[in-house]
Amino acid sequence: MATESALTMSEEMVGISAFVDPSIPGFSAIIKQRYSDFIVNEVDLLNETVRLTSFELPVPNAEAAKLREERDQAKEDADQANRDMSDEDKLEELSKLLGDDTETMAQIKKMLDSFGNDLEFVNLKPEEDKAKRTEIHKLIKERFSGRMVSETVGGIIRLRMHKKKDNYDTRGRGKTDAWKDLGGEFCRFCLFKENRETMEAVNFLVSSLRVPGKVFSFAGTKDRRGVTSQWVTAHKVKAERLVGLNKSLRNMRLGNFSYVPRGLKLGDLNGNRFTITLRNVLVDSEATLNRSMISLRDKGFINYFGMQRFGTGSVGTHEVGAAILRSEWEAAVNLIMKPRLGEGPDLERARKHWAEHKDAKEALKLFPKRWVAEHQILWSFQKAGHLRSPLDALTNIPRNLRLMYVHAYQSFVWNNMLTERIRLFGTDKPVVGDLVAEDKAALEVSDEIEDNKGSSRGEPVRAKVLTEQDVDQYTIYDVVLPLPGHDVLYPTHVIGEKYKELMAKEGLDPHEMRRPNKDYSLTGSYRAILSKPENVEWEILRYDEPNLPLTLTDLEKLENKPKPEEVPGGKQLALILNLTLKSSQYATMAIREVCKQDTSAAFQSTLNNVEASASEATTSEGSPAVTPGASVSTVAHMEEDPSSSSKRNIDQVEGADATAPEAKVSKGSE
Repeated sequence: MATESALTMSEEMVGISAFVDPSIPGFSAIIKQRYSDFIVNEVDLLNETVRLTSFELPVPNAEAAKLREERDQAKEDADQANRDMSDEDKLEELSKLLGDDTETMAQIKKMLDSFGNDLEFVNLKPEEDKAKRTEIHKLIKERFSGRMVSETVGGIIRLRMHKKKDNYDTRGRGKTDAWKDLGGEFCRFCLFKENRETMEAVNFLVSSLRVPGKVFSFAGTKDRRGVTSQWVTAHKVKAERLVGLNKSLRNMRLGNFSYVPRGLKLGDLNGNRFTITLRNVLVDSEATLNRSMISLRDKGFINYFGMQRFGTGSVGTHEVGAAILRSEWEAAVNLIMKPRLGEGPDLERARKHWAEHKDAKEALKLFPKRWVAEHQILWSFQKAGHLRSPLDALTNIPRNLRLMYVHAYQSFVWNNMLTERIRLFGTDKPVVGDLVAEDKAALEVSDEIEDNKGSSRGEPVRAKVLTEQDVDQYTIYDVVLPLPGHDVLYPTHVIGEKYKELMAKEGLDPHEMRRPNKDYSLTGSYRAILSKPENVEWEILRYDEPNLPLTLTDLEKLENKPKPEEVPGGKQLALILNLTLKSSQYATMAIREVCKQDTSAAFQSTLNNVEASASEATTSEGSPAVTPGASVSTVAHMEEDPSSSSKRNIDQVEGADATAPEAKVSKGSE
């Protein structure tokens, strides 16, 4: 856990320390110098990568259009024939269909002549023949449209005068038919954005079109810091309206329109395809880069929960989660509200004011509204008029945010247990007492649900303990560890006891995870300890201009911009990674395995100084003078200044997705 003196979270504090292959030297690199250095393309449920490739409107289905045209023409012909027909002829046709029932026909005529004033409705005689009943409804609709309607009441056909509401019913049915002809009621489109969060982008579309927020849906959120492409669906919004917004959109484009019968739900994705550019790489040789990438491709990476799971300040989200699980509501509130350095002067002033005065009304004025948890706690205290209800204050925080704290504690335990598992048993193969999922496919879906709260896909995952008889039937990539909960198994070897030892330090027991409050009564889940990215490719190139684009975004490709060219003998080195990860896995952890570089905010903030001094020691060929086999992160920690800020915090890289077919190597081979 973080100490009072700690200013920011470090990897060691949250259990991150192991590597798949620690023998490969580490190196320093800059991530996200430009937004286009971090490109994310969603991978949908059909396993297709979402890319912005067109602004064209959907081409109507020719067959559906022809059928609709024929249907419209037939209706127009029938309407014209109906207009040419006298009322006497229409009533005569109806009379024949009703078997020349003079009494019933007299009532119908009386209702029509008085416009329903003398007689509100007419019940027809019971009719057993279903085909006959259908014929009656059809004739009334065709011959008396706009004047009289038929409906079934208590199993008997009733005729009544047409009302205004019947117009709306007919119009609604016509619109539904029109959407079906297009392909569905949902317009699906690719949302391309740069330096904008998904919700921010969608809210802008909601505001621009003046439609309710529920109109739009998507499979998962994408980070602000990067260039991303993902599917979004809009209910009953025409593509013409959406494409028209492109003229006024900043850092966004909408394209690849089509109509589909169903909208997206959270979790409706298989992962993300990343194109990550690491700049100003300081490494002993290009051979080391190739070794690192080959290891990532063939062996994968330690599947830790990334640093963004735990926050960047001196108070980790997992610490709040532990207090909540102990039912220490006041302690949890105090941790959330606690002053901490490195958050900016406005926030520091707000926290300090609260710590000194405990004045909820005044503190509310100081806290920025985007700090939702703090705002909701203060609002609750202000409304109550006292500070004696910390549980009510916590409950006032949105549920998904409250659950984030307890899930972070689960992740903290899981990371630490994974490090222990690797320290004791390595990363080569399973051992007796390890756990494996009974259904690996269900495990992947479960991971997506964990990563995209609110998804309804998948069933609970079940695990089994490996024995002497079956341990050789599995690989290290089948091994899972549980996130603490009341519905999971724990390893039967020493790691099972390690769970107890670690959680006992926080006054918790892995076998006692039920709580009176259902939100905090954790069932637990399983997560694979190692992951392999899919379709791993990489390119090593040299360049001179620090801000020169080294990759093309979807929009730049669509605009036919030339591909950036390498500068032979360039002073600086870049590594461009292409890989696909499952939505429950973290791109930061894949990068960490390649670089052997700390992913915490504190370390990343030191890189500018370290890289500048390392660049001065560069050899004449442009290769930096780094001791072979030494991790650059070790050098960097000597000058750590956690209070400084950096625009390239690696902890802001979003969590992603992973597995592994063949890899392709560009400008770097085995």
